[in-house]
Amino acid sequence: MAPTAKDTQKMIDLLQSMRNEVSTLKNRINNLVDELHVTKSELNTFKSNVAKDVTYLTERIDGGRF
Repeated sequence: MAPTAKDTQKMIDLLQSMRNEVSTLKNRINNLVDELHVTKSELNTFKSNVAKDVTYLTERIDGGRF
């Protein structure tokens, strides 16, 4: 039993729909990767700033003596 033109068109439509969905998912993954990179960078900056603040406060409390 050979597929009908209607069946073929359904498969073509399904394939196009899947391609669009995959494209959307790839774009979303790329956006998430970018956001993760920015978040990691901001976290590293935050850690560095906290370390500097702790050092500053320690020096102020100890009068610069360790």
